[in-house]
Amino acid sequence: MEERKVTKDQILIVDDEENMRSILARLLTSAGYAVLTAAGAAEAMKLVNKHAVALTITDLVMPGTDGMQLLIALKDTDPSMPVIMLTAYGTIETAVAAMKKGAYDYVLKPFDNDEILFVVKKAISSNDFRRCKWYRGASGNLLIGTSEKMTRIYELVDKIADSMGTVLISGETGTGKELVAREIHRRSSRGEGPFICVNCAALPDTLLESELFGYEKGAFTGAINSKPGRFELAHGGTILLDEIGDMSLLMQTKLLRVLQDKMVTRLGGTESNEIAVRIIASTNKDIERACHEEQFRQDLYYRINVLNIRIPPLREHKEDIPDIAHYFIEHYTKRDNRPVQTIAPESMTQLLAYDWPGNVRELENTIERAVVLSKDRAIEIEIPGLSKPITEESKSLRDSLRSTTQEVEKQAIANALRECNGNRSKAAKKLGISRRTIINKIKQYNMT
Repeated sequence: MEERKVTKDQILIVDDEENMRSILARLLTSAGYAVLTAAGAAEAMKLVNKHAVALTITDLVMPGTDGMQLLIALKDTDPSMPVIMLTAYGTIETAVAAMKKGAYDYVLKPFDNDEILFVVKKAISSNDFRRCKWYRGASGNLLIGTSEKMTRIYELVDKIADSMGTVLISGETGTGKELVAREIHRRSSRGEGPFICVNCAALPDTLLESELFGYEKGAFTGAINSKPGRFELAHGGTILLDEIGDMSLLMQTKLLRVLQDKMVTRLGGTESNEIAVRIIASTNKDIERACHEEQFRQDLYYRINVLNIRIPPLREHKEDIPDIAHYFIEHYTKRDNRPVQTIAPESMTQLLAYDWPGNVRELENTIERAVVLSKDRAIEIEIPGLSKPITEESKSLRDSLRSTTQEVEKQAIANALRECNGNRSKAAKKLGISRRTIINKIKQYNMT
């Protein structure tokens, strides 16, 4: 296969009508995007194999291989690439079916320029693909890790997957909340249905409302056709309300009514449509505290917090770092067609000593950068702000590993003491060790 030519934010337009390709190309070029065009699916696949395409916009109805078949081929080739479908009103049901097969969104023809630019911007900026790639690449594993904390997550997912209860997933940014939600959906009785994700933090109220509930023709300026919302698209499957803690109080009130009635009414509409949807919400905020501060509705909190999963930050299960790091090394060496690489022992020490405020996502970015820049089989990693541990060239691997273990242990004790306001008994209980042991360790590491 030819080496791909990499161009940032390169969009592929696929349409058998030359005029439509030309209109879209001019619009997207003027908005600052690089554009490729194809008159059909065969030409489109050749371009995808040759160029780094960030997004594909394809007409749904085309002679020969249609947009739906092209979508399937694109997802087989590069499951991370978002695909936007162009469709006439008469084929809206097929467009909805395409979304259930993995299309990012669809736009009705004739389209409004601002609408399609908005959808394109969302698709380009979304990082759903990277997380999806990680999910697929892990061969069905929810997350990588065999620590006690991760094992508890697996057990919880097993227990609640088949329930129809609403789930609240909490955890810091980058811990993998969407992966957990996808795994719950995959293992549930609705696993063959659609999985629809809505980022509640990314959109202002007016746009979020139309995204969730849909709208009727004429509901607002630019609504030249009716469009179902994400709740309707998720019918028979699961909807993830990502970062629900950032939703305004007004939108919380409207969402609460939908959760209570299991009915949704489009903007500008009068008919209510019944929805059969599994609700999963995620947040990186302390919603219970937000309730006390009157920033989140308590009745909505009770509605979404039927089943709860907390994803631990990476610093709380550092013993999983070697497995996660080696997974990403294998993933990116395969992607870039490089020889299989490993991590130099002193670099692994760095990975274990760092607290990873960006969690697994930050670790992934660090490994990807190291793989791309490395010239040797043993990857050297330097983390900004973290000094390299002093090592002698003659130091044995055993000594290096012992030093690493001590550093991790010391850091864990320091974190526990900080979280327990210096109370050694509470810190010992949090770490699962005796008070005498923590006192001895504090003395051993001169932490007094």
